[in-house]
Amino acid sequence: MQKKLREELKNILENDPNNYSKILELSSDLSKFDENNVRFTIDAGIIDRLGKELVARHETAVSELVKNAYDADARRVKLTFINTLEIGGIIVINDDGVGMTKEQLINGFMRLASSDKIHYPFSPTYKRKRAGKKGIGRFAAQRLGKQLTITTQTEDTEKALEITINWDNFKNDKDLMFIDNKIEYRNRIRNKKSGTRLIIKELRDKWTEPQIKRVYRYASEILQPFPLAKVKTKTEDPGFKLICKTKEGDSINVIANDNTMFFEHALAEIRGNIDDEGYMRISIKSQKLKYHIKDVLLNEKKAYKNIRNVNLRAYYFVYENKYLSPQIKTFINEKAKEQGGIRLYRNGFRVLPYGETHQEVPNDWLGLDASVRRRTVLPTHANINFFGFIEIDGQDDKFEELSSREGLLENDSFKELTDFGYKILTDGVTKIGSERGVKTRTNEKNWKKEPEEEIDEIIEELESMTSSRSENEDEESFNNQEDSEDVKEKIGYITQKLRNAQEEQKQKQKEQLEEKNLLRILAGLGLTIGEFIHEIKQYQGALSADIENIRNIVTDDEEIKIIDRLDTNVKSINAYTSYFDEAISENIQRELTPIELRSVVDSLKDSISNDLQRRNFEFEEKINGYNLFTCPMHKSEWASILFNLYTNARKAIKKTAVQKGKICIEIGKSRNIVFLEFSDNGIGIPLENRDKIFNAFFTTSEPVGKVSKNHEEMTGTGLGLKIIKDIITGYGGLIYVKEPINNYNTTIRIELPYYNEGYKDDV
Repeated sequence: MQKKLREELKNILENDPNNYSKILELSSDLSKFDENNVRFTIDAGIIDRLGKELVARHETAVSELVKNAYDADARRVKLTFINTLEIGGIIVINDDGVGMTKEQLINGFMRLASSDKIHYPFSPTYKRKRAGKKGIGRFAAQRLGKQLTITTQTEDTEKALEITINWDNFKNDKDLMFIDNKIEYRNRIRNKKSGTRLIIKELRDKWTEPQIKRVYRYASEILQPFPLAKVKTKTEDPGFKLICKTKEGDSINVIANDNTMFFEHALAEIRGNIDDEGYMRISIKSQKLKYHIKDVLLNEKKAYKNIRNVNLRAYYFVYENKYLSPQIKTFINEKAKEQGGIRLYRNGFRVLPYGETHQEVPNDWLGLDASVRRRTVLPTHANINFFGFIEIDGQDDKFEELSSREGLLENDSFKELTDFGYKILTDGVTKIGSERGVKTRTNEKNWKKEPEEEIDEIIEELESMTSSRSENEDEESFNNQEDSEDVKEKIGYITQKLRNAQEEQKQKQKEQLEEKNLLRILAGLGLTIGEFIHEIKQYQGALSADIENIRNIVTDDEEIKIIDRLDTNVKSINAYTSYFDEAISENIQRELTPIELRSVVDSLKDSISNDLQRRNFEFEEKINGYNLFTCPMHKSEWASILFNLYTNARKAIKKTAVQKGKICIEIGKSRNIVFLEFSDNGIGIPLENRDKIFNAFFTTSEPVGKVSKNHEEMTGTGLGLKIIKDIITGYGGLIYVKEPINNYNTTIRIELPYYNEGYKDDV
């Protein structure tokens, strides 16, 4: 056999030297006859196993591929999700990075455990610190779909390289070395100097809008969600942008980009500039407040002596629920801690350390944080409230670098620059604060807290203006057309403000009424439950005693079975009563404490154990780790959360024809959050209802009065999941319907901030 292999190998080398696959195969077979050495071989099935183990969530998989584009010095990446509402769709990932040569493609992407990112920890052009995990990109692609097509080109190649990989070819009992992936040469991708395009087909998962937004959030650590000055050199990093789109048929929608995830949520955009004569002007644009001013002069009496042609641009965020939803607020607030503040650019180059947040002492070069502590300007205006920059163009003789090349000499020009930045931003937030109806200065006396007060003040202004005009006007001024037009314009402006205030008041009253009604309903329900628990506890002892007395009397087997069933049902009632009695008792304690997820899951399991047995439900529990402490909460809130999820699961299972109901609770920790996933094998939640189920009064249960005898437990108010969402988001967490885990039809995931000090209170 050995001799035959040698002859065949010799024949191939002489007659078909380019048949590398056959040469490899024969060489490998021949090496097995080596009696003195053994070698590792790799089963092709490792690709599938590593894909599942390294990349658990498909959102993480896509974000890893985005990070690979960042590492390739891409400035922009576009994700297009095509027909992904169902399994089998397509994802296209297009970047404008440096692309790959044939050698880089073979030794980088196609080589397992490539050392490329170890030898080259920074990107070639912009010197970015590598963000992608070493070698995880190919497994991310395998995790996402069954087929991957890579098309890549560098700036100086005439053709683009293309490889198509069918992941189903990587099966067990097949040697990884012998699976061919043909390289083809294609015409260059149009309108692109360099870059890479990945097309992932036959997706293994569905994609919803919230999942696509999570891809953006997962990749956000490498994004630069602040405006940048114009980059004037090829080596200056212009920033990294990501846009996520969906395409269903002919309909294309933008799901996530700078505007949808960041800037459209800003309360206002503030711009400032110093002109050729040293005068400073401010412009403000706020869609949320419907407030716009342009080129308002701020230093009419005293122009700057030294600086000219300086521009400022900043997005202003106020972290209040009426301006930002809880999820968006948490997301932007976290990014502001890393990338917020005002950066400084000089002739297109970033000047450090101004606006740099990764320091032992945060850089407050404009004095914003210090100003907040002084409380002279009252509207919030710390560094964390801004994403922006100041740009100096020219004026090299005005600003001098320090010898360390870190910062500028604090001469008169620099002092004017910081004065300009501080005054533009504080004047901006003061004007915006007035529109918001908040007090703007410590010594301000007449400020409007409520729309009602604003309306009264506007009416007084109208009456005063009318009275003054009646007393002072003469025939000449009355006939002055220009004066008449000015007055008319002012009256129109004030009248419009009055109408806006009235609309704001009506909307606020409507929201307060809806909230008051909901609170009244919840308060009534809570009172009823408390009274019910109190009353039923009085009968528990008597019922148990009567059951034992009857058990001692009866002798018939059928009667004994009835007594046993009655005893089981009463024990279930007792367990539920104890569970809710504990929840009500815990609610008396107003102090918030970190909650260990294992303890609340154990409490639920104890309370429903009899019910699970009676219904023949299977209960699965997955605990990933220890010290799974949430942020400080009320323990009683978890009784509402878990029991509501359990009763919803019971109803969903009841609606199916499954032989055995199954419920699974999985808890664990990921990054800086703890999570709980509640799954059942019930009827499932249609895709179009996944976001609606958290709305107040939305329910798929049958209304009371129309319930059949077989479905008497299926009634619902539609408030349960709304209440749960309010609890979770109130603590800065998330709750959403995710793709069901294996063997289940519904999975609801809850994420809450992880309590870092939880290790002190290990249970």
